[in-house]
Amino acid sequence: MIPASRPRNYLQSALYVAIAGVIATMLVERLLTYAEIAEQASMQATVSQLNTALYARLAYLALRGEYEAIEAMRGTSPFASADVRSAAYLGEVDDMPRDAKRGTWYFDRRTRELVYLPRFKRHLESVDDRQALGAARFVIELRKSSKYAYTGAALRPTGAWRWEPEL
Repeated sequence: MIPASRPRNYLQSALYVAIAGVIATMLVERLLTYAEIAEQASMQATVSQLNTALYARLAYLALRGEYEAIEAMRGTSPFASADVRSAAYLGEVDDMPRDAKRGTWYFDRRTRELVYLPRFKRHLESVDDRQALGAARFVIELRKSSKYAYTGAALRPTGAWRWEPEL
């Protein structure tokens, strides 16, 4: 035990600073991981909302017998097809916007894919070369059992990527 009246030396001060630095680094790492998990959950909630809206749109068009409109959904923006609004959706573009902020969605007309640009992408892993920019890409998939019997519509990820932040 060190008496309180004895002054600290430089070695003790350096040790205290090093311990505080290690604790701060661990805290920042944990906070970044939690932020990435929250962003992933937000992206999944948006995908779920779009899936629900696409399914409802598909049911509406199928009940009306508008099968050409259903097939036309494949190459369009899910936000436009499902009539969903989002402040994070930039709209339809021909290529990735240079000034696109992270945490936003856009529809790439050239590839016919819905693209999400995550803010935190430390755990976003990709095998596909198109995913090198750190983006998650989706297309509308229409499922049917026969020519006019549709069983569902949903967003399907394109390319081989996974996003699994771990605690």
